[in-house]
Amino acid sequence: MSDAQKTFHVISGTHWDREWRFTAEQSLLRLAELVDELLDIMERNPDYKCFLLDGGTVVIEDYLSARPQNEERLRALMNAGRIQTVMWYTLPEMSSVAPESLIRNLLIGKRMADGFGGAVNAGYTATSYGQISQLAQIYAGFGMKSALSYRGTNKEQVPPICRLESPDGTQIFHLRCFDEVTRTNWFFFPHYKLVLGKHPRDLSTEWNASDWPVHMADAGLYETAFQLKNESMDFNADPEAIREAIRMLGAQAEPQMVNSQLLALDMEDNAVPYEKLPALIAACNAAQDEYQIQQAGIDEYVDACLDGLDADSVPVLRGEMRYTLVEAGFNGLLGATHSSRMDLKLENDLAQRELINVAEPLAAMSALCGGTYESALLERAWLYLLKNHAHDSICGAAISQAHEDNPFRFHATTSIALECSRKASEELWTKIDTAGTFEDGDLTLTFFNTLPVTRKRIESVVVDTPRPNFGNFKVETCTGVGPIVEGFEPDKMLTFQYFDLIDEEGNKVPYTVFQREDIDMEVERKLDANAAVFDILRNRLLIDIELPPMGWRTLAVRPRLREYEPNPQPKGERSFIAFQSGILENEFVRAQINPNGTLDLTDKQTGRTAAGLHVWADDASTGNAHKHSGVLRDTVVSSLCEPAHLTLVENNALRATWQIELTLPVPECAQGADRSRNTVPVAISTRVTLAKGSRRLEFKTTIDNSAKDHRLRLLFPTGIQTDFAYADSPFDVIKRCVLWNDTKDNMEPHHPFQPMQRFVTVSDDKAGFSFMSKGVGEYEVFDDADRTLAVTMLRTTRVSMKANRGKMTPEELDRSNGHQLQGTYEVEYAVTLHDGNWNDAGIHWEADDFRTPVRVLQGVPKPGILPPKQSLLEIEENRNVQISALYRTEEGATVLRLWNSAPEPVKTKLTLQADFQTLEKINLDESPSGEELPILGNKTELTFRPLEILTLCFR
Repeated sequence: MSDAQKTFHVISGTHWDREWRFTAEQSLLRLAELVDELLDIMERNPDYKCFLLDGGTVVIEDYLSARPQNEERLRALMNAGRIQTVMWYTLPEMSSVAPESLIRNLLIGKRMADGFGGAVNAGYTATSYGQISQLAQIYAGFGMKSALSYRGTNKEQVPPICRLESPDGTQIFHLRCFDEVTRTNWFFFPHYKLVLGKHPRDLSTEWNASDWPVHMADAGLYETAFQLKNESMDFNADPEAIREAIRMLGAQAEPQMVNSQLLALDMEDNAVPYEKLPALIAACNAAQDEYQIQQAGIDEYVDACLDGLDADSVPVLRGEMRYTLVEAGFNGLLGATHSSRMDLKLENDLAQRELINVAEPLAAMSALCGGTYESALLERAWLYLLKNHAHDSICGAAISQAHEDNPFRFHATTSIALECSRKASEELWTKIDTAGTFEDGDLTLTFFNTLPVTRKRIESVVVDTPRPNFGNFKVETCTGVGPIVEGFEPDKMLTFQYFDLIDEEGNKVPYTVFQREDIDMEVERKLDANAAVFDILRNRLLIDIELPPMGWRTLAVRPRLREYEPNPQPKGERSFIAFQSGILENEFVRAQINPNGTLDLTDKQTGRTAAGLHVWADDASTGNAHKHSGVLRDTVVSSLCEPAHLTLVENNALRATWQIELTLPVPECAQGADRSRNTVPVAISTRVTLAKGSRRLEFKTTIDNSAKDHRLRLLFPTGIQTDFAYADSPFDVIKRCVLWNDTKDNMEPHHPFQPMQRFVTVSDDKAGFSFMSKGVGEYEVFDDADRTLAVTMLRTTRVSMKANRGKMTPEELDRSNGHQLQGTYEVEYAVTLHDGNWNDAGIHWEADDFRTPVRVLQGVPKPGILPPKQSLLEIEENRNVQISALYRTEEGATVLRLWNSAPEPVKTKLTLQADFQTLEKINLDESPSGEELPILGNKTELTFRPLEILTLCFR
């Protein structure tokens, strides 16, 4: 081979989608047959060098669940490096899941891969619809030196190789795949030309009886695809045909050449190994001498690209990559997945919050105080959750039947998280000394805060007290009094009919009772049947409380005698939050609800008002999970002129709620280039809540969807003159321009809708408007005069990924129409006006407080070793430092992951009230970094690079 000869690296593998065209269980047999065939090919043909199972290590788990007898065969080939896997457990869409979920996905994947010889080193990001800004820092934290990706990149804006730099300065090499055919240029060029005799990207197939086409024809299975049972494995060995195929491959791939190395990807969706690939490669080398063609692994290709390469000559690329496709090809951004299957997005967010934000940190807090940590159960919850984070699953891109399995996994994750947080609360409570602070006869309420900052909030609590026994007397209906019985004096009976809340210093704590009822409450005990019950007086309370950082606080519920006032006098105006004129108002904000259901929100400290908020707008949606499409003659249905019905459902000094009910007449469906002239009612009920001391207005909206082919969005005219929005993203807050890119006649138009996680802010750096979310993940800012923020609440899509690509009967459509999301959905969100930008106003902590529930345990005074009020972990006041996770490792160490959201270095102090011997920095993969941190008393000082993710380990 001459020095000038160029080398093609043929990377053979399968892009295994475990839940896409089939359900996960249907895929199992197909996967088993694929890997069975792969094992046979490799064992009998040592020239078949390697094959990549790119769906994550869950592919190994799935295969061995179907073929446990083949574990040693698989392990031997993986240990030899011939069957390879990526480091992910499942391949996620990175902007659709919590940042901590990305870390744990890689941790679990790496641990599983290490048991089978290890994963490839190159970061493989084949399935994220856009590449996140912190990709380099995350991959480097797992020892990866490079990454390959394609969606969100294009050949005009992203070079073939670059140094991808995260905001903290971490760099890895990034090699991009192809616009024309993403990860399948070998498959669609030489394989198509020489094996199938077709033009590249020609997806048609001609009927050939000699291929033995078979198809299930019974009522249960006729919708499955044809299978060819007698395909010829031969290829066209004509040298001229080979030269033509390789010439076309070279013309396609050479613009992406790096250091004389060329990439030839053979990674089609759910592809089976082509057993004659080594012979085909040999024939290609024999027929031409312009290229040396060899089968290789990803790492071998990357190493060849970097061999002798001057790193300083490689351009640096910073920030997220969400570029749209310019020329025709498969590599579109496909950036609409953040609003598809909103039902799954909402369930995912709940499961993540309960697992990451509550269960794990609370269990770790308990373990730090001598309690247990349910490692196996929490791991089980993660496996359920991460299976749903596979890109087609979380993006709602699979067949409807596949998505019917997702809710079970989300519910399982949430159920395990709730149970683990319950046990951790109980174990901590058993160690808290409340007998020394409170009185016999009290009840106790212990509040557990899993955020490392002080939280002052109005907490809703259900207190079940012993039911007072005033005898079985008849009560006079007008006055409510009973008979006079000698010796029976209810006013002198100390019961929980009346009570005070008392804090650890003996002070009364403000509260409101907003509901009471007598119930029979089941008792779980070891010595009796679970059918045994207590006679209970259930009290639903609102409590004004301040909670210490990552710790607990206990109050007493103290019964008292009835208090009479013999000479009632005026006490001043009552400080209710709602007014009959449709107003909610506290110390900081005032919200006026208008007759059409919109709101005018005023910041009382600055006098700034955002008017006409909360408008519903509905347009057509006829696309799929990946692409939003309307109709040619679209119409937008607005709630602006719809009458709203207002109901005041709660009003007291601590909290008030208005309910806004309206109905939108939405076109029934889309028909050709138009929306239907027939309309159906889409009922929308929103509860708007304002609490004392809160700067945010909270919403809980129920949507009863009876329409198809539509997108329902919520509009907030911010009135802020700016060209930028700031969206929470994995370990970053991304500044995005709201002006439209001029894409001319590009293959893919401008994508005005963008992903967000906890919040999005519209700000000119002087004033801001922020939207906080529990699972809603897509926004757009209109380039109108008001810079209207549009948040997607519902986007229906049509049937996709079915074997039948043509007409379907109504019954077939009904079986596969889950993407139309007909039914009732509940969405929670909040908004706030503020000075400055998101970081000035601490919107990230505001969002965390809104999104993170507080666990509350009712008990009785008892002795213990811990104080009734305690902070285990506190971050010194620095609003730039955010928490990602607190959990325990398999080895029993405690891991705390923090990140700096500021674009400059910051310092903070960490206070720890727990026994440990060492504190060290570790890498994201939990390997030691070699840096131990000094501890002075119970404090340590932390220094962060800009936007650095910092992981600490306590032992």
